[in-house]
Amino acid sequence: MKRKLAGAIKIIILILIFLSALFLFVYNSKITNTGFPRKILSPMGNSFSIMSLLKSRHVPKKIIYGYLPYWSIPDTKYIQLDKLTDIAYFGVYLNEDGTFMDKLEDNTAEPGLLAWHENEALDELVARAKSAGVRVSLTVISHNDEVSDKFLDCKECWANFITNVEKEMDSKKIRDLNLNFEYVDFTKKETAAKYSEFVSFTNTELDKKYGGSLVVVSTFADSLVKDRVTDINSLGKVADMIFIMGYDFHRPDSDKAGPVAPIDGKGVYSEYDVRTMLNDYVAVMPPSKIILGVPYYGYNWVVKQGEPNAERIPGDDDIGYSQSQTYAKIMDTILEIKPELKWDDLGKSSYFTYLSPETGSIREVYFENDKSLEVKYQLINEYNLGGVGMWAIGYDGGYQELWELLAKYFIK
Repeated sequence: MKRKLAGAIKIIILILIFLSALFLFVYNSKITNTGFPRKILSPMGNSFSIMSLLKSRHVPKKIIYGYLPYWSIPDTKYIQLDKLTDIAYFGVYLNEDGTFMDKLEDNTAEPGLLAWHENEALDELVARAKSAGVRVSLTVISHNDEVSDKFLDCKECWANFITNVEKEMDSKKIRDLNLNFEYVDFTKKETAAKYSEFVSFTNTELDKKYGGSLVVVSTFADSLVKDRVTDINSLGKVADMIFIMGYDFHRPDSDKAGPVAPIDGKGVYSEYDVRTMLNDYVAVMPPSKIILGVPYYGYNWVVKQGEPNAERIPGDDDIGYSQSQTYAKIMDTILEIKPELKWDDLGKSSYFTYLSPETGSIREVYFENDKSLEVKYQLINEYNLGGVGMWAIGYDGGYQELWELLAKYFIK
């Protein structure tokens, strides 16, 4: 009886193998007969095998931390969760009493909190991320100096904040937090000390409830050389990780066009650069607690001449304005205009100039692409940093090369 049963099982297995082979033969024949490349028609590619579906997810070698702004939720379809460890939703805005802003000045709903509460696509992404082992964080934002000052001066408001932020985190069954306090003006050391104390308080309270939440604090690149609210010497001790916003060394209102995140060039065309910044940071805190934030965007300036680091001219309605542009928008421009791509060897940044088809003005674009980001990723490994962060996922649209670069340096 056992022999007959074993024989029957073997026959069934052989039949299944035959049927699978027949299906794949027919499928491949249909693809071949269309006249289109198989890579375009099949998301599985040429190396697809049924057994590969059973393999476990490759564990990233470092933190891969992507900000997701609420305005990029429509682009979540492009997110490759297997190349992320963390998604930080950006975000909800803080009131001075520790509550979160739910109305704008015109009495319409505040979009960040509204999306957190009601956006189905965001809910679906959070569910998929958790299933894939990707942490989801809520970003709490305070970009109003007066609000930040009043909040930091009110320790009763800190307790109120903990109650409210735990409620929001519990609504999505998450336990991780990102804090993004940015002052327009420089701050006093007393204010920075209060912020560090608040971060310590928050981290302790969340750990009490969740038993090990990840609290990441975003910091300006120049926090160690200018009076910012983010005092790295103390924050490096009380935060779980620091996300260095390693960009905006040039901005749309800069006198000249230049790299958004130059590797070198301090004293040449910028006050600071990424390499000097990293040297300053690792001198005062463990490299393993540092996430280097990189820009998935660039700046498009109206300039006098089509030369490197060209002088910006004021924009107007006739010639256009200098502005920020996402990686996807810049790549669309490159495909349309077909400019000559150039390389800033000092800043290790790509750039190009072109005549605007709409206004006829000369424009110059400095941006990050896979070539410039590769240099930064090499630095992350060289300095043995904790990871890489992106502002922002979704900014690359459907382009694949930046995801592939993350996999090359931090997963494969």
